[in-house]
Amino acid sequence: MTTLFVADIGGTKSELAIFPVAESGGESLSQKRYRNAEFSGFEEIIEHFLLGVEQVPQVACLAVAGVVVDGKAQLTNLPWVIDCSQLEKRFGFQRALLINDLTAVCSSIAMLEPADLLELQSGAGQGGSVCGVVAPGTGLGEGLLVEFGGQMFVRGSEGGHTDFAPVNEEQLALLSWMQRKNKPVSYEMLISGPGLANLYAFCKEYHHIPESAWIVEAMNRSKDRIPIIVGGATGAIIGIDGKPCPLCRRVLNLFLSILGSEAGNLALKLYAKGGIYLGGGILPRLIGQFKFDGFLKSFNAKGPMSFFMKDIPVFLILRKDAALVGAVRFVRQELKGRVFDGR
Repeated sequence: MTTLFVADIGGTKSELAIFPVAESGGESLSQKRYRNAEFSGFEEIIEHFLLGVEQVPQVACLAVAGVVVDGKAQLTNLPWVIDCSQLEKRFGFQRALLINDLTAVCSSIAMLEPADLLELQSGAGQGGSVCGVVAPGTGLGEGLLVEFGGQMFVRGSEGGHTDFAPVNEEQLALLSWMQRKNKPVSYEMLISGPGLANLYAFCKEYHHIPESAWIVEAMNRSKDRIPIIVGGATGAIIGIDGKPCPLCRRVLNLFLSILGSEAGNLALKLYAKGGIYLGGGILPRLIGQFKFDGFLKSFNAKGPMSFFMKDIPVFLILRKDAALVGAVRFVRQELKGRVFDGR
C-alpha cells in the first residue's frame, strides 16, 4: 500500500488528490479541482481524475458536504448519493471511507502552518483542549476538535441548520422577511453563498438602497451572483465612479455580523478556549479589502460572557485545500487505529 486517494466534495466544486501513505508525505502527488455542475455524479469525476494519474491508490477517503450514515452520504446541496461499497467495487479500492467535510477541516488544524492562518483575535494565549470550526461556503459547516491524551477527536456537525436567532432590530426584520417563504429559517440560509443572495434581496428592500447599475449588469452576465456581491463590496468590481457598491457593502456587513454571532454561539457551547477557526471559500476573498470589525463585535457581544469571549483566539484558515489535507490526516490516523468515531 503506497498511495491514498482523497477528495473534498462540496456543493459547488470537488477537489481530488493522490497522497503518499507515509506520514512524511505532506505534499500531493497529483491534485485537481472540478466544477460539479459539469458532471452527472461524483463517480464520473473520480473516473476522469484517475485516468489522468499514474498512481493506483489502494485506500480512499472522501470528505463530503452531507450527512454520513453507514458508509453512505447524501450531499446536502446536490442530488448525489455516495456509497463506499460501490466505490470499492468500481475503482478497486481496498477500503473507502466517507467523512463529513467539516470533520476533514477540523482534522486539518493539526497540519496547518502559521502561514496558513490569519489571526483575527489573539485571545488570552492560554489555549485549551477544544476548538470550534465555522465554514461558510455553498453551505454553512460547523465542527469541533478535542485533544485528549495526545490524541485528537474531530467531528463535523449539522450546526449550520440550527434556527437563526436575531440580535437587533435589523435582524428581527430579516427573520420576518425570510419567514415569508422559509420556515424554519436557519443560519445556513443567511451566512453561506446562497445566503448572500438572500441578504442582498433583503437589504435592497429593507434599507431602500438602490442597486448599482454595474452590479446588475455583472449579475445578468453570470450564473453565480455570489462573486459579484463580494466583488461589489470589496471594490473588485467597481463602476465609473471607482467606488464599491453601497448595497453590496451593506450585505457584507450584515453577513459578517450574523456570522460573528453564530461563531460566538459555537464558542460558548463548546467552551472553545483552544480557538475558533473560520473556513470556507468566502472569507479569504475579503482579506485586505474588507474589515472584520463587525464580525468581532458580534462574536464578543455575549452579555455577561463577553469577558470570556475576548480570551478566545479567532483564526481565518487561508489554505484552500484544508479539507483535503484534513482527509489525508484522518485516513492516516485511521490506518494506524488512532481515530475515534468522528465521522
